[in-house]
Formats: sequence, structure tokens, C-alpha cells
Amino acid sequence: MCLHCQLPSAKPSETGACGTIVRGMEQTNDYNEAGGGVGDGEDRGVGNAGAGSAGDFCVVRPALTVSQRARDYHYQPQDKPGFAKTVQKKVRDSCVCSGSCLKTAITSKLPILTWLPTYNPRQSLLGDIIAGVTVAIMHIPQGMAYALLAGLPPITGLYMAFFPLLVYSILGTSRHCSMGTFAVVCLMTRKVVEEMATAPDKHPTAASSVGDLIDNTTAAANPLTYTPVQVSAAVALMIGIVQVILGLLQLGSLCVFLSDMLVSGFTTGAAVHVMTSQIKYLFGLKVQGYNGPLKIIYTYKDIISQVLHANPAAMVISGLTIATLAFNNEVLKPWVRTKTKIPVPIELLVVIGGTVASYFGHLNDNYNIRIVGEIPTGIPSPTLPPFELLPRMVVDSIVISIVAYTVSYSMSKIFAKRHNYQVDATQELYALGLSNVFGSFFGCGPIAASLSRSLIQEAVGGVTQITSFICCGIIVLVLLFIGPVFETLPNCVLSSIIVVALKGMFLQVNDLKRIWKVSRMDATIWLSSFLGVVIIDIDYGLLIGIIVSLLVLLCRSQQPKTARFGHIANTDLYLDVAKYSSAVEIPSVSIFHFGGPVHFANIEYFRTQLETVTGLNPSIISDKKNILEKAQTSEDDTHQPNMEANGSVTSEGHEKEPNKLVMLFKNMKNGKKPKDLTISIPVKKIAFVSNICGCGGRIDIHEFIVGKIYFNFFSFLYN
Repeated sequence: MCLHCQLPSAKPSETGACGTIVRGMEQTNDYNEAGGGVGDGEDRGVGNAGAGSAGDFCVVRPALTVSQRARDYHYQPQDKPGFAKTVQKKVRDSCVCSGSCLKTAITSKLPILTWLPTYNPRQSLLGDIIAGVTVAIMHIPQGMAYALLAGLPPITGLYMAFFPLLVYSILGTSRHCSMGTFAVVCLMTRKVVEEMATAPDKHPTAASSVGDLIDNTTAAANPLTYTPVQVSAAVALMIGIVQVILGLLQLGSLCVFLSDMLVSGFTTGAAVHVMTSQIKYLFGLKVQGYNGPLKIIYTYKDIISQVLHANPAAMVISGLTIATLAFNNEVLKPWVRTKTKIPVPIELLVVIGGTVASYFGHLNDNYNIRIVGEIPTGIPSPTLPPFELLPRMVVDSIVISIVAYTVSYSMSKIFAKRHNYQVDATQELYALGLSNVFGSFFGCGPIAASLSRSLIQEAVGGVTQITSFICCGIIVLVLLFIGPVFETLPNCVLSSIIVVALKGMFLQVNDLKRIWKVSRMDATIWLSSFLGVVIIDIDYGLLIGIIVSLLVLLCRSQQPKTARFGHIANTDLYLDVAKYSSAVEIPSVSIFHFGGPVHFANIEYFRTQLETVTGLNPSIISDKKNILEKAQTSEDDTHQPNMEANGSVTSEGHEKEPNKLVMLFKNMKNGKKPKDLTISIPVKKIAFVSNICGCGGRIDIHEFIVGKIYFNFFSFLYN
């Protein structure tokens, strides 16, 4: 058996597939007599553990440089075409068209053509209808609430649940993600809206027009005046353009730069901002809006100074709404889940209850409760967003597009893994981008996947994107006939829905507690992104989190963990002797663990740790090498035997084994590679040996056995 490639050798001393020569120290006809089988589950590895045991194996492996390997083994590099030839080949391949190629190209860009022809109504339609109705009911209160969070009229949230969702249902590859309003994206959009909007919204009264909502009538008189809806539409357009460009550049794997700890800390910090933005509605306060770093500190300063002027009626309504939602989530929902998959539409019920109470109690007139106000009916006509704003929002749009895509694609992968289907990262970029572009012409803000709605859509039986089409149909009915019913809805009810929905984000603090016990570096990523978002601002916090993540990655690559391993009796485990008292070192063998690749930036650290952990002294090794060389030289001068081609020594017809360790030093000194050197390595597990690769590829050492071979390795390091 070859110790390196694990392939059987027909005879002792035969070369394995990797070029490694394996010999038994003693010739024996019974393999078990030579030290036992490999991986037999007992305390028998390749040979016995003790040094000099009868079962020791000999490994012959040349130490090669890259140039030596290429020369000796006839390396044939592949032809690398230049940039011009590469472009020509891409163009030529893309212009080659056949029936199957054309069909694949169309279906890959229009995934609906893949799943719709194979749709089975008998198996999937009922679940899709139930999921579509349930998610549509959730869209109504959440859309209105999150539109308010983004600084937009509540009706805009319903537009965002219809127009972009239609496009995503056709182009998207995820079958369970519910696209529309998302708290973090709406909050980040609010930042841009507050910076660039200079005119209040005028709610339209015409049944099928959004002219008063996003037209440029006001802007015509003053080119620098824009409504919040105009700004949010421009943000959605710019985000869509960015996402389409990322798709064209095949950057669907961009989300790998946002680790789980970064996203967790970032969204938890964003939840603090969301909570802060809703306090003025919960208490009926009038708080000035702030932008830039430290804005949350200035906001709380104003809130504390005005808390004595809070509206008691708004506080009572907010308290009752929050208590009702919390009772449902903590008590009623778990009980209902045991009876049926369909949840209680508690958000819609509190919206209806708040609307009825406000209508009959005239809360706006009698108690100065802020209400939603006039809601238009009908489908708005398309209008161009203000293109002149696009250059001013490029940076913010890039940040929002990355966050929206990361959240949406992460959830898509989770559902795809659960239900055994594939999602295309690049196609998801196209789908999100074109959905935002299409929605921007109808006054919509940027969209993303909502975790709560997506989980409900999956739980109640949604199977395909038919769920989204059914949801859009119900939203259309609301826009055409039911919208004005919610005109008297108090804003504090919508704010209460938002605040209760933040519980899941705030519970992500538990991620910090859990990861702090495992890795302080990962906990640093969480803390830096969270504090950066809360104290400075959302976009700055994301940037700080990314920088800290890269620094942690660099630090781990620069100084990986090292350890000295010992064997756990009667097992195949090798663990750190400093951490596990049951781990016992093998006599005459020191197993050094290096938890990362060896490269130019950490070679000095590797050398230092190797000396420190194993206790090997390179100066002593060098002295022993010199003594051995002198002894061999004097022996050669005394006997002057005949030298054979393979380096062995004969004298008076009797063969004499050479000092092969000295041959190694001589060959290395003369720049020659040792071709026929046999070194005895008493090892317990083959896996450790196989990581020492001398037969191909770059040296990538993770676990290195230091025993009777340390002379060779230290000569490599110090010569």
C-alpha cells in the first residue's frame, strides 16, 4: 500500500501511483505480521507505534522544486490565449446557434418556461392558492407599515407588493421567497429619501393615475424639488441597474464577502435604527429628522426632551396593539400551529380593528392621532423617475443593492436546499434588478425577500411561483376597491406592527453570546458591524464590518493555530496534548499541526512555531549533520570501496548499506535530488503522512510529522 496515494502496490519496494516508493523494514509474507491493517478500527496503523518496531515502513520520496518536477516529469503547460483570442472565442461560441442551444439560452433567462410546462395542478395548486392568499393578507399591513418606515405613503407598499413581484415571478429561480418590502432595505432607502427629498407628497385622488404621486409638475417649477416617492423610485431604478450590471459581470457570488456574523451584526444594528424611527409614531411626538454620523444619538436626545409632551391616546393605542400582537406570537400562534398550518392573520386583524376604531371614534379630530390619510384607488400609470438624481445616489444604491441581494439569495439557498432544487445566483441578480427597474416606473421603492413572509409561504404549502401570481391578483383587488377603506388607519398601529416584527432581529444578539465562546475574532466582526451601524450610520457600519472581516481573514492566514498532537488510546483520534489530557504523544514521533496553508507571509511564523511546539533545535541538528558528514568522509577515505550506480557500497563482495541520511545532506548540498533515499518513519495514521506532498503541486502543509524526518525538513528550511 502506498502511504501517499493509498493505492495498493503489488510487491514490497514497488512504486505507488504518486511516485512514492514503499518498502517494508522486514520482508514478511503475512501483512499483519508487518504491523497490521490500515483503518482496522483497532490500535493498529501502518506499522507499530514504537520506534524501530518490526512493522515500520520505509517511504522513499524525492524532494523536488517546481522546475525539477516540470523537467523530470515532462510538464506540458496548456496554451494560454491572449485577451484578443479569448474575446474572439467567446464571441464565436456565443454566435453558434442550434435548436437546443437556443432553447437553453431562453429557458435560463426565463425560468418560468422551465417549471410552468411541468406544473401539476393536482399536486400543487391547492397549496399555492392557500399560500398566495395568506401571503397577500400579510402584504397589506406589512406593505403599508414598511412604506411608512421608508418615509413613503402607505399605498406605495402595496405597489411594491404587486409590480416588482410580477417580474420576479417570471424571472426568478426561487420558488418560496416572498419579494416586496423588507425592513432593512426600507430603512436604508429612508436615509436617501430624507437627504434628497425636498417636497412633501401629494396623495392623488384620480382613480387610475399616479400623476400627483410621482410626476414632475413640482419639479418643473423648481428642478431641485423632489417628492419622497420620486426619490425612492430613482433609488429603485439605480439599484436595479447596479444589480443587472453585477449579473452581466457574473458576480453572483458577491455575497460570500458578507459573512454570517457580519450580516447578523449589521441587521441587529439596523433594527435599532428601525425602532428609533418608529418611536415618534408610538408616542405621538414630532421629532426632527437627522442625517449623518451619530444621528441616532441626536434623535434620542430630542425624544427624551419631548417625552413629557407625548400623546396619551397614541400611547394607549400603541400599547394595546403591541400587547395583542405579542400575545398572538407567544401564546396563540404556537397553539394554532399544532392544529393547522394556516396562521392567524393577526396583523390584518389589528389593522382592521384600528381602522374601525379610528373611523367611528374620530381619533384624528378628537385626539390628534395621525392617520394614513387619502389612499388612491386603481392601478397607477407609469411615469419616468427623475434621472438627474441617479449620479447622486450611486454609492448608496450599490450598498443597498448588495444588502438586498445578499439577504434574498441567502434565503433562496436555504429554501432550495430544503426542497431539493437549484437557484441560479446570476439569474437572481437579473430577476431582482429587472424587478426594481420595472417597479421604479410605478413609484415603487427597492424590494428584497422578507424572511417572515417567506417562511409563512413555505409553511402553509406554497410549492411554485404560482403563489406569487395569486398574491398579485389579491393585491390588485385591494388597489382597485379596498384601498380607501384604510384611510383612517392610525400610523401608530402600523408602527406597532413594525416594532413587534423586530423581535427576531433583536434576538440575533444570542449569536454574539454563542460565537464569543467559540471564536473571539468572529465575535469582533459582529460587534464592529453592530456598533458601526448604531453609533455612526448604516452604510458606514457595513463598510466597517467588511474591513474587520478582511482583517480577521488576513490575521487567520498570517498566524494559524498550531498544536502538538497526541493519540487517544483505542481510537483513531489525534488531539492537542495541551487541551486534552487523554492525548498521549507517540514515542519518538512529534505530530505538529499547522491550521493553514504555508505561504510567503507566514513561513517565518511556521518556522518559529515548528521549533517552539516540537522543541527541535536547528543548531543542534546542523551540528549533528556536520558530524555525520565528517564521519562519512573519513569512512570513505579509509575503505575507498567501489561505488555502484545506485549509490550503494560494496566491499570484498559483500554489500554494505550507505548512510542514507548523509547522502541526503550531500545531495541537497550539491543541488541534487535524492532519488533512492529510504527513511524510516514510524507513523500511526496514514492520513498525516499523505499531507506531506513531494510528488506534485505546491507544498501545502497542514499536519506535518516530525520524527526521524526532521533532518530533511530543517535542511529545507535553513539551507
